[in-house]
Amino acid sequence: MALPSQPFSITRPPAEIRYALYLTLIMSVGAFVVLASIPVSRFDLASTVVSFGLLLLSYLLFTSRHYLEWLRERTEKSRFIFPAMLLAVYILYGLGPGRLRIPESLLIPAYLAFPILFASFAVQRGERPNRYDLLTVAFLYLPVELSALARAWQPAHAGIPSPTHPLSQLLAMNLALFCFLVVRPIDGIGFTFRLRKPDVVQALIAFAWFFPLALVFGMATGFVPFKPHLPAAALVIPMILGKSLMVALPEEVLFRGLLQNLLQRAAPTARGRVAALLVTAVVFGFSHLNNHPLFDWRYVTIASVAGIAYGIVYNRTGKVTAAAITHSLIDVIRGLFF
Repeated sequence: MALPSQPFSITRPPAEIRYALYLTLIMSVGAFVVLASIPVSRFDLASTVVSFGLLLLSYLLFTSRHYLEWLRERTEKSRFIFPAMLLAVYILYGLGPGRLRIPESLLIPAYLAFPILFASFAVQRGERPNRYDLLTVAFLYLPVELSALARAWQPAHAGIPSPTHPLSQLLAMNLALFCFLVVRPIDGIGFTFRLRKPDVVQALIAFAWFFPLALVFGMATGFVPFKPHLPAAALVIPMILGKSLMVALPEEVLFRGLLQNLLQRAAPTARGRVAALLVTAVVFGFSHLNNHPLFDWRYVTIASVAGIAYGIVYNRTGKVTAAAITHSLIDVIRGLFF
């Protein structure tokens, strides 16, 4: 007896996975367009763009509940498999000429190991934030901020410019989200694309009061002179996405989703929440010191006030992606006109 035929069908991926794929495709094409204008070998170009795309996709997939559940069901195994996957991406990038160097390349496996180790210790101390949580954040952040990790991505004599910052940033984001969403899950990070209208409204309100304040302060002190420099039309969307996904969102995950979140959980009172917001904002302000060769009090001041604005959005919405909207608007406008 013949069995009834069933039509072939492919299940449509969940929305977050589709968004991650679309954004990765757009950003990878943008990276290819930029790097293709540089006279380098095809392998150099391909290995850099593919490494960038894989790290970006992995980072964005953490917005997917299905992906998180899959990793959490395999937490013990994934503690080894996930960093091994990140290391494999680095090795792929390192196959280009002059890229794998000893001892600089050994920084990558060390960087992958210590945050996961400290996050595992934090789990053993219970749900309440403890010193191992802060050590995890410090080991995630400082090697990138102090450019220690950049040496591992720096080609010795390859023809392509070193993409040290974006690749270091993406590696750090993958590791941070893995540590605090899988190994040592903490609530309230809010790394999600599922934004409601009130979330966007809060982001726009913060932008509406902070941007004029920053503009007046910047113009009065000479910190932000008006000098428009628009990119080529084909690069506008990749530039906006780059500012959003490579700068604003990673910084919001680190400072609001992790540091402010952990401090507020350690002091869960009204005063404690305000103190955590202010401390995080000041740390955020001083983190911009190395963006200029000399100490610039104007940069620290305006970045600290920005940190307050972003922290308020995060507290009111519970989502780092909402805070990243305000952050992205500021960065994009500054990048285009100041």
